[in-house]
Amino acid sequence: MTGPSLTVETPAGRVHATAGPLQDDAIVFELGGAMRGSVYVTGTHDPHHWDRFTAVRACLGPVNSFRDTAPAEDLPRLARSRTGYRGSLTLYRDDLNHPQVAVYPMESAAGHEPSPKTEATLTAVLRGCAEHVAQREDLFVILEGARRRDTPAMLRFLTWSVAHHQAEAARLEDQARAAMPARRAAVAAWWTAARWFIACPHPALLLVLADYPGSLSRAVAVEQWRGPYCRTAAVREREYARRAQAEADSLRAAQTRPSSRRPAPHGAGPEGAERAYFVVGQWKGGGEVEIWHIEEAPADPAARAEAHDQHACDAEDSFGSVDVVYATSPEAAAEQARREARQTSERIHRDLTHP
Repeated sequence: MTGPSLTVETPAGRVHATAGPLQDDAIVFELGGAMRGSVYVTGTHDPHHWDRFTAVRACLGPVNSFRDTAPAEDLPRLARSRTGYRGSLTLYRDDLNHPQVAVYPMESAAGHEPSPKTEATLTAVLRGCAEHVAQREDLFVILEGARRRDTPAMLRFLTWSVAHHQAEAARLEDQARAAMPARRAAVAAWWTAARWFIACPHPALLLVLADYPGSLSRAVAVEQWRGPYCRTAAVREREYARRAQAEADSLRAAQTRPSSRRPAPHGAGPEGAERAYFVVGQWKGGGEVEIWHIEEAPADPAARAEAHDQHACDAEDSFGSVDVVYATSPEAAAEQARREARQTSERIHRDLTHP
Protein backbone atom coordinates (compact mmCIF):
# COMPACT_ATOMS: atom_id res chain seq x y z
CA MET A 1 0.00 0.00 0.00
CA THR A 2 1.43 3.39 -1.02
CA GLY A 3 1.66 5.93 1.80
CA PRO A 4 1.72 9.76 1.72
CA SER A 5 4.32 11.23 -0.61
CA LEU A 6 6.07 14.57 -0.84
CA THR A 7 8.22 16.33 -3.39
CA VAL A 8 11.41 18.10 -2.31
CA GLU A 9 13.08 20.66 -4.55
CA THR A 10 16.86 20.21 -4.39
CA PRO A 11 19.93 21.49 -6.31
CA ALA A 12 20.05 18.08 -8.02
CA GLY A 13 16.39 18.24 -9.07
CA ARG A 14 13.09 17.07 -7.64
CA VAL A 15 13.18 14.21 -5.16
CA HIS A 16 10.01 12.23 -4.48
CA ALA A 17 9.72 10.65 -1.02
CA THR A 18 6.96 8.12 -0.28
CA ALA A 19 6.26 7.35 3.37
CA GLY A 20 5.83 3.75 4.41
CA PRO A 21 3.63 2.59 7.31
CA LEU A 22 4.53 3.39 10.92
CA GLN A 23 7.01 0.76 12.11
CA ASP A 24 7.22 0.79 15.93
CA ASP A 25 8.78 4.24 16.38
CA ALA A 26 9.80 5.20 12.85
CA ILE A 27 8.71 6.01 9.30
CA VAL A 28 10.83 4.90 6.32
CA PHE A 29 10.62 6.97 3.12
CA GLU A 30 11.45 5.49 -0.27
CA LEU A 31 13.13 8.00 -2.57
CA GLY A 32 12.65 8.54 -6.29
CA GLY A 33 13.35 11.21 -8.87
CA ALA A 34 16.79 12.79 -8.40
CA MET A 35 17.69 10.37 -5.60
CA ARG A 36 17.45 6.65 -4.90
CA GLY A 37 17.34 4.84 -1.57
CA SER A 38 15.53 5.51 1.69
CA VAL A 39 15.37 7.85 4.67
CA TYR A 40 14.64 6.63 8.20
CA VAL A 41 12.78 9.12 10.45
CA THR A 42 12.25 8.61 14.17
CA GLY A 43 11.79 10.63 17.35
CA THR A 44 14.60 11.85 19.58
CA HIS A 45 15.34 14.20 22.46
CA ASP A 46 15.80 17.95 22.18
CA PRO A 47 19.54 18.61 21.65
CA HIS A 48 19.56 20.98 24.65
CA HIS A 49 17.21 19.06 26.97
CA TRP A 50 17.93 15.36 27.09
CA ASP A 51 14.77 14.52 29.03
CA ARG A 52 12.42 16.13 26.46
CA PHE A 53 11.50 13.88 23.56
CA THR A 54 10.11 16.57 21.28
CA ALA A 55 12.48 16.43 18.28
CA VAL A 56 12.56 14.39 15.06
CA ARG A 57 15.69 12.83 13.54
CA ALA A 58 16.03 11.81 9.90
CA CYS A 59 18.83 9.40 8.90
CA LEU A 60 20.14 8.53 5.46
CA GLY A 61 19.46 4.84 4.90
CA PRO A 62 16.87 2.28 5.97
CA VAL A 63 17.93 2.12 9.65
CA ASN A 64 18.48 4.37 12.67
CA SER A 65 22.11 5.36 12.10
CA PHE A 66 22.57 6.09 15.82
CA ARG A 67 21.96 2.39 16.59
CA ASP A 68 22.74 0.44 13.41
CA THR A 69 25.01 0.77 10.38
CA ALA A 70 23.40 0.31 6.99
CA PRO A 71 25.37 -1.62 4.36
CA ALA A 72 27.02 0.61 1.76
CA GLU A 73 24.77 -0.75 -0.99
CA ASP A 74 21.65 0.35 0.95
CA LEU A 75 22.70 3.98 1.40
CA PRO A 76 20.88 6.75 -0.52
CA ARG A 77 22.60 8.11 -3.62
CA LEU A 78 21.97 10.55 -6.42
CA ALA A 79 20.12 9.01 -9.35
CA ARG A 80 23.15 9.28 -11.64
CA SER A 81 25.75 8.24 -9.08
CA ARG A 82 26.87 5.03 -7.43
CA THR A 83 28.13 6.73 -4.25
CA GLY A 84 26.00 6.18 -1.15
CA TYR A 85 25.99 8.67 1.74
CA ARG A 86 25.58 8.55 5.52
CA GLY A 87 24.38 11.35 7.77
CA SER A 88 21.44 12.61 9.78
CA LEU A 89 19.51 15.73 10.68
CA THR A 90 17.60 16.63 13.84
CA LEU A 91 14.60 18.95 13.62
CA TYR A 92 13.65 20.76 16.85
CA ARG A 93 12.27 24.08 18.08
CA ASP A 94 14.33 26.86 19.63
CA ASP A 95 13.55 29.18 22.55
CA LEU A 96 11.15 31.20 20.37
CA ASN A 97 9.40 28.05 19.14
CA HIS A 98 10.96 28.42 15.69
CA PRO A 99 12.04 25.25 13.84
CA GLN A 100 15.80 24.63 13.85
CA VAL A 101 17.98 21.89 12.44
CA ALA A 102 21.18 20.26 13.66
CA VAL A 103 22.98 18.42 10.87
CA TYR A 104 25.29 15.49 11.58
CA PRO A 105 28.23 15.61 9.13
CA MET A 106 27.53 13.92 5.80
CA GLU A 107 30.04 11.52 4.30
CA SER A 108 30.19 8.86 1.63
CA ALA A 109 30.41 5.16 2.38
CA ALA A 110 34.17 5.51 1.80
CA GLY A 111 34.42 8.35 4.33
CA HIS A 112 34.72 11.27 1.89
CA GLU A 113 32.91 14.59 2.22
CA PRO A 114 30.21 15.23 -0.40
CA SER A 115 30.38 18.19 -2.73
CA PRO A 116 28.48 21.34 -1.63
CA LYS A 117 25.73 20.59 -4.18
CA THR A 118 25.35 16.99 -3.01
CA GLU A 119 25.38 18.03 0.66
CA ALA A 120 22.66 20.62 0.02
CA THR A 121 20.59 17.97 -1.75
CA LEU A 122 20.94 15.45 1.07
CA THR A 123 20.15 18.09 3.70
CA ALA A 124 17.03 19.26 1.84
CA VAL A 125 15.71 15.69 1.54
CA LEU A 126 16.37 14.91 5.20
CA ARG A 127 14.68 18.12 6.32
CA GLY A 128 11.69 17.55 4.06
CA CYS A 129 11.13 14.05 5.46
CA ALA A 130 11.61 15.26 9.04
CA GLU A 131 9.13 18.12 8.61
CA HIS A 132 6.60 15.73 7.11
CA VAL A 133 6.79 13.42 10.13
CA ALA A 134 6.70 16.36 12.56
CA GLN A 135 3.27 17.28 11.18
CA ARG A 136 1.74 13.80 11.47
CA GLU A 137 -1.20 13.30 13.83
CA ASP A 138 0.47 10.22 15.29
CA LEU A 139 3.74 12.02 16.08
CA PHE A 140 3.13 11.42 19.79
CA VAL A 141 3.33 7.66 19.15
CA ILE A 142 6.73 8.06 17.48
CA LEU A 143 8.07 10.31 20.25
CA GLU A 144 6.81 8.00 23.00
CA GLY A 145 8.41 5.02 21.27
CA ALA A 146 11.69 6.92 21.02
CA ARG A 147 11.56 7.76 24.72
CA ARG A 148 11.09 4.11 25.67
CA ARG A 149 13.85 3.06 23.27
CA ASP A 150 16.51 5.59 24.29
CA THR A 151 15.85 6.08 28.01
CA PRO A 152 17.99 3.16 29.30
CA ALA A 153 21.12 4.29 27.42
CA MET A 154 20.55 7.94 28.35
CA LEU A 155 20.16 7.05 32.01
CA ARG A 156 23.49 5.22 31.91
CA PHE A 157 25.18 8.25 30.37
CA LEU A 158 23.55 10.75 32.75
CA THR A 159 24.50 8.63 35.77
CA TRP A 160 28.11 8.65 34.57
CA SER A 161 27.88 12.40 33.89
CA VAL A 162 26.69 13.13 37.43
CA ALA A 163 29.59 11.21 38.98
CA HIS A 164 32.08 12.78 36.56
CA HIS A 165 31.02 16.37 37.28
CA GLN A 166 30.84 15.74 41.02
CA ALA A 167 34.38 14.32 41.00
CA GLU A 168 35.59 17.26 38.91
CA ALA A 169 33.94 19.69 41.32
CA ALA A 170 35.63 18.01 44.28
CA ARG A 171 39.02 18.23 42.51
CA LEU A 172 38.54 21.94 41.79
CA GLU A 173 37.46 22.62 45.37
CA ASP A 174 40.64 20.92 46.61
CA GLN A 175 42.68 23.13 44.30
CA ALA A 176 40.86 26.24 45.51
CA ARG A 177 41.62 25.33 49.13
CA ALA A 178 45.25 24.63 48.29
CA ALA A 179 45.61 27.98 46.52
CA MET A 180 45.18 30.02 49.69
CA PRO A 181 48.18 28.66 51.68
CA ALA A 182 50.21 28.53 48.45
CA ARG A 183 49.49 32.20 47.83
CA ARG A 184 50.40 33.14 51.40
CA ALA A 185 53.67 31.22 51.10
CA ALA A 186 54.51 32.89 47.78
CA VAL A 187 53.70 36.35 49.16
CA ALA A 188 55.84 35.71 52.26
CA ALA A 189 58.76 34.55 50.11
CA TRP A 190 58.46 37.60 47.85
CA TRP A 191 58.49 39.99 50.80
CA THR A 192 61.47 38.21 52.29
CA ALA A 193 63.38 38.75 49.05
CA ALA A 194 62.20 42.37 48.97
CA ARG A 195 63.54 43.00 52.47
CA TRP A 196 66.85 41.45 51.46
CA PHE A 197 67.01 43.77 48.46
CA ILE A 198 66.28 46.83 50.61
CA ALA A 199 68.99 45.82 53.08
CA CYS A 200 71.51 44.92 50.39
CA PRO A 201 70.60 45.88 46.81
CA HIS A 202 71.92 43.34 44.38
CA PRO A 203 71.00 42.56 40.70
CA ALA A 204 70.42 38.90 41.56
CA LEU A 205 67.64 39.89 43.98
CA LEU A 206 66.03 41.96 41.25
CA LEU A 207 65.71 38.78 39.23
CA VAL A 208 64.04 37.09 42.21
CA LEU A 209 61.51 39.93 42.49
CA ALA A 210 60.84 40.35 38.75
CA ASP A 211 57.73 39.01 37.02
CA TYR A 212 58.57 36.18 34.60
CA PRO A 213 57.55 32.53 34.29
CA GLY A 214 58.63 30.61 37.39
CA SER A 215 59.33 33.72 39.48
CA LEU A 216 57.94 34.47 42.94
CA SER A 217 55.97 37.39 41.53
CA ARG A 218 54.39 35.13 38.91
CA ALA A 219 53.63 32.50 41.58
CA VAL A 220 51.74 35.10 43.62
CA ALA A 221 49.71 36.17 40.57
CA VAL A 222 48.93 32.57 39.62
CA GLU A 223 47.73 31.61 43.09
CA GLN A 224 45.61 34.77 43.34
CA TRP A 225 43.94 33.74 40.08
CA ARG A 226 43.76 30.01 40.81
CA GLY A 227 41.64 30.21 43.95
CA PRO A 228 38.68 32.24 42.56
CA TYR A 229 38.87 30.43 39.22
CA CYS A 230 38.69 26.98 40.79
CA ARG A 231 35.86 27.99 43.11
CA THR A 232 33.83 29.35 40.19
CA ALA A 233 34.58 26.30 38.06
CA ALA A 234 33.58 23.99 40.94
CA VAL A 235 30.21 25.73 41.23
CA ARG A 236 29.73 25.31 37.51
CA GLU A 237 30.61 21.58 37.65
CA ARG A 238 28.17 21.02 40.51
CA GLU A 239 25.49 22.76 38.48
CA TYR A 240 26.25 20.48 35.54
CA ALA A 241 25.92 17.50 37.88
CA ARG A 242 22.64 18.83 39.27
CA ARG A 243 21.22 19.31 35.78
CA ALA A 244 22.25 15.84 34.68
CA GLN A 245 20.67 14.40 37.81
CA ALA A 246 17.49 16.40 37.22
CA GLU A 247 17.27 15.11 33.65
CA ALA A 248 17.86 11.55 34.84
CA ASP A 249 15.15 11.94 37.50
CA SER A 250 12.79 13.31 34.85
CA LEU A 251 13.46 10.34 32.58
CA ARG A 252 12.87 7.88 35.44
CA ALA A 253 9.63 9.65 36.35
CA ALA A 254 8.48 9.47 32.72
CA GLN A 255 9.02 5.70 32.79
CA THR A 256 6.43 5.37 35.55
CA ARG A 257 3.89 7.84 34.15
CA PRO A 258 1.23 6.59 31.74
CA SER A 259 1.67 8.12 28.31
CA SER A 260 -0.83 10.75 27.24
CA ARG A 261 -1.72 11.92 23.76
CA ARG A 262 -2.17 15.54 24.81
CA PRO A 263 -1.95 17.47 28.11
CA ALA A 264 -5.08 18.33 30.04
CA PRO A 265 -6.20 21.94 29.56
CA HIS A 266 -5.17 24.45 32.19
CA GLY A 267 -7.69 24.75 34.97
CA ALA A 268 -9.41 21.50 34.07
CA GLY A 269 -8.38 19.82 37.31
CA PRO A 270 -10.18 20.21 40.65
CA GLU A 271 -9.34 23.03 43.00
CA GLY A 272 -6.19 22.25 44.97
CA ALA A 273 -4.78 20.04 42.20
CA GLU A 274 -1.06 20.13 41.56
CA ARG A 275 0.20 22.62 38.97
CA ALA A 276 3.58 23.19 37.36
CA TYR A 277 5.80 25.91 38.86
CA PHE A 278 9.13 27.38 37.80
CA VAL A 279 11.53 27.46 40.74
CA VAL A 280 14.58 29.62 40.00
CA GLY A 281 17.60 29.52 42.28
CA GLN A 282 21.03 28.07 42.96
CA TRP A 283 21.96 24.65 44.28
CA LYS A 284 24.45 25.11 47.13
CA GLY A 285 25.45 21.48 47.60
CA GLY A 286 24.65 19.27 50.54
CA GLY A 287 20.98 19.35 49.62
CA GLU A 288 20.63 23.10 50.17
CA VAL A 289 19.04 25.36 47.56
CA GLU A 290 18.75 29.15 47.55
CA ILE A 291 15.42 30.07 45.90
CA TRP A 292 15.28 33.37 44.04
CA HIS A 293 11.92 33.28 42.27
CA ILE A 294 8.79 31.12 41.91
CA GLU A 295 6.00 31.46 39.38
CA GLU A 296 3.34 29.22 37.89
CA ALA A 297 4.35 27.75 34.54
CA PRO A 298 2.14 28.27 31.47
CA ALA A 299 -0.11 25.34 30.59
CA ASP A 300 0.67 25.56 26.86
CA PRO A 301 3.74 23.37 26.14
CA ALA A 302 5.28 25.84 23.69
CA ALA A 303 4.78 28.81 26.02
CA ARG A 304 6.11 26.77 28.93
CA ALA A 305 9.25 25.81 27.02
CA GLU A 306 9.83 29.42 25.98
CA ALA A 307 9.36 30.72 29.54
CA HIS A 308 11.56 27.95 30.96
CA ASP A 309 14.41 28.75 28.58
CA GLN A 310 14.15 32.48 29.33
CA HIS A 311 14.39 31.85 33.07
CA ALA A 312 17.27 29.43 32.50
CA CYS A 313 19.16 32.01 30.41
CA ASP A 314 18.70 34.68 33.11
CA ALA A 315 19.69 32.29 35.91
CA GLU A 316 22.83 31.08 34.15
CA ASP A 317 24.32 34.59 34.41
CA SER A 318 24.45 34.04 38.20
CA PHE A 319 25.28 30.31 38.01
CA GLY A 320 21.71 29.45 38.87
CA SER A 321 19.13 27.21 37.25
CA VAL A 322 15.39 26.71 36.85
CA ASP A 323 13.45 23.58 37.73
CA VAL A 324 9.85 22.62 37.06
CA VAL A 325 8.11 21.15 40.10
CA TYR A 326 4.48 20.18 40.63
CA ALA A 327 2.71 21.50 43.69
CA THR A 328 -0.56 23.06 44.85
CA SER A 329 0.87 26.51 45.70
CA PRO A 330 4.08 28.57 45.42
CA GLU A 331 4.93 27.74 49.04
CA ALA A 332 4.48 24.02 48.38
CA ALA A 333 6.60 24.37 45.22
CA ALA A 334 9.45 25.86 47.27
CA GLU A 335 9.27 23.01 49.76
CA GLN A 336 9.11 20.44 46.96
CA ALA A 337 12.21 21.98 45.32
CA ARG A 338 14.13 21.76 48.60
CA ARG A 339 12.97 18.18 49.09
CA GLU A 340 14.12 17.20 45.59
CA ALA A 341 17.47 18.93 46.19
CA ARG A 342 18.01 16.91 49.36
CA GLN A 343 17.04 13.68 47.61
CA THR A 344 19.38 14.46 44.71
CA SER A 345 22.24 15.22 47.11
CA GLU A 346 21.66 11.98 49.00
CA ARG A 347 21.52 9.97 45.75
CA ILE A 348 24.76 11.54 44.48
CA HIS A 349 26.45 10.83 47.83
CA ARG A 350 25.39 7.19 47.65
CA ASP A 351 26.61 6.88 44.06
CA LEU A 352 30.01 8.34 44.94
CA THR A 353 30.54 6.40 48.18
CA HIS A 354 29.03 3.08 47.06
CA PRO A 355 29.73 2.76 43.31
